[in-house]
Amino acid sequence: MNTIPGRAMKISPAFDGEITQRTKVPGPARVQMDRMAFQPDGPITKWEQDNFYKGEELPSESTGISKLAMQYLEQGRGEEAEKLFIQALQVSEQSLGAVDGSLERSLEELAWFYCNRGKYSQAEPLVRRLVEFRARNLAPNDSLLVRTIDQLASIYENGNAPLKAESIYRYLLKLQEEALRSDDLVISFTLKRLAECYVRQGAYPAAESIYLRALTIEEINFGAYGVEVSSTLQDLANVYQAQNRLDLAAFVLTRQLTILEGIHGPDGLSVASCLLKLGDLYTQMNRKDEGEPMYMRVLSIYENAYGKHTNTVQSLTRKIHQLYAPAQNHQKSPPQDFSVTVTNYRIPAQ
Repeated sequence: MNTIPGRAMKISPAFDGEITQRTKVPGPARVQMDRMAFQPDGPITKWEQDNFYKGEELPSESTGISKLAMQYLEQGRGEEAEKLFIQALQVSEQSLGAVDGSLERSLEELAWFYCNRGKYSQAEPLVRRLVEFRARNLAPNDSLLVRTIDQLASIYENGNAPLKAESIYRYLLKLQEEALRSDDLVISFTLKRLAECYVRQGAYPAAESIYLRALTIEEINFGAYGVEVSSTLQDLANVYQAQNRLDLAAFVLTRQLTILEGIHGPDGLSVASCLLKLGDLYTQMNRKDEGEPMYMRVLSIYENAYGKHTNTVQSLTRKIHQLYAPAQNHQKSPPQDFSVTVTNYRIPAQ
């Protein structure tokens, strides 16, 4: 894998190549549950059916235990539900001895339970096991594997472990690079997830490099002005702006503007959003003469979309007045057409 300029690689050993360590849920394979802890005071629910547990005995199948756990959750009995989810997992492990559909489901349900309660440290080993199994048994572009890695990365982010989130995406990227074409769109998706990790860490040079690579893949597949390219251009512009490279940010946004105008026409609301960002950039660069027509176009689009007396329009009118009125003897009227046309250019080589 190519190293990223501007950042030293920090890869967690756990994901440097094959995942070799398996994390077991603590405790013996089968735990004798205290039945009294699960004895309900009355019917589980008022709509209880005969096939549901009524206090006589616990279901022996992991699926039945999981169903009971879900019913406890509906009643707000979280602690009891947690014990049942753990028991369902242990029953699956004891019965099957290896990951299959039933054990996968038990892992997912317990991980889901912990994630919904913000218990990320307890969810992490469960999702790691799912990643390990699915990485061995699924293709690297399989959506189930990608979603599982997304879940694990999210757990790391929520658990204040951003370098681990970066590492798991690098692991997925390595799998995909070894198995797929270099211009496969799945690689672009993974690259953008990795770039988002760098953005959250404030590692903007690394994020820039990754976004540029993802952009190249999208251009190969969709063309330089395909709608699919637009969001990556926006991400790249944000990275340039965060580095105070405002000329490049404006350059990229102008290209995005051309794409949006081609899709939505000159008066689309997404066009107005891009124009507003461009106007702000030009103002920040003290290029107000270039920013003013952008603002006036936005004002015209907003008036047509929302009406002249709405808060959105009045707020923008005040902003324009504050920026330009002191230097003028009269207020300018919105021009009829300030369309921007840009052709035959690309992001300059870094």
